[in-house]
Amino acid sequence: MLFATSQLAPPATLNPSGVWFFNWVIPIAGSIFIVLAVADVIRRRRLTWGFLFLFNSLAVYWMETIGDWGQMLFYSPAFAQHHLLEWLPLKTPNDPLFMPFAYAVYWGVHALLVLWLSQWVSARFGWTMLKSMLVLAIPVNYVWDFAVEGTATAMGWWTYDPGIGPALEWGNGGRITLLWTIGIMCVWPNLIAYWAGKPPIRGLNHFERFCRLDRFTVPKTSLHSSLGSESWGGIAVATKRVPLTKQQEFDDYLNYEVAIPRWRFELMRLGAWFIVFQITFFGFLVIPLVVLRTATGADSPYIP
Repeated sequence: MLFATSQLAPPATLNPSGVWFFNWVIPIAGSIFIVLAVADVIRRRRLTWGFLFLFNSLAVYWMETIGDWGQMLFYSPAFAQHHLLEWLPLKTPNDPLFMPFAYAVYWGVHALLVLWLSQWVSARFGWTMLKSMLVLAIPVNYVWDFAVEGTATAMGWWTYDPGIGPALEWGNGGRITLLWTIGIMCVWPNLIAYWAGKPPIRGLNHFERFCRLDRFTVPKTSLHSSLGSESWGGIAVATKRVPLTKQQEFDDYLNYEVAIPRWRFELMRLGAWFIVFQITFFGFLVIPLVVLRTATGADSPYIP
């Protein structure tokens, strides 16, 4: 895709500091997380929560550049870039190489944070998990997003130029929007975290129930114990711990058993997560950003 203004760049993004961290550390660290997640799946022979969240976070990355066009977000041309998304009709000019690796980890870390905070609030005030997440959604996400985006725009790593709605401009000329982009970011990340559930998960989560995977499971009728036992005078006495494989540990924790070949069920779980991630990311983030820019006629000399 060729841009008539491809040589233009906001002055704030021309000489950012710390480029080496994005070009080297994030791809390397992201690759390590990916390898560890895959290795855990191989050991357990099951698709873990961590792998599913990582894989599907990475799988929605291709839509990021469309949303960036809608919110007029421009990445510094100093970053190493990839050109895998040039086929898209709407996109921001630069696609940093580090972004897919960051995407793979970022959303999972965010989900674990909000789920942990919500669980703590639920325990403290006796609220349901849903109520806790609804109460925390705006303050937590606003602080989180402002910290990340504020640092990035102040450092010149990227900027919103001009952006839509009220914006804060730093001394270097970098801009961060204060309402529109941060506002919609209070919805999807929390929704997807709530539906995924806080690991470890004993039963089917919302994704899997939405796709009716419960049709292929039955309630577990017996609980397997990792302790052996003997009966002495009618009293069960634990004797020794029976070591479990990683696969057995995974299955032992679940409250259901699978009634179809397990490999098919695991692929169906992957498909359920994939469908929900793709549809909700596009519906809650991409469409609003693109529609609002189109409807308002907002324009940018850097992101035509």
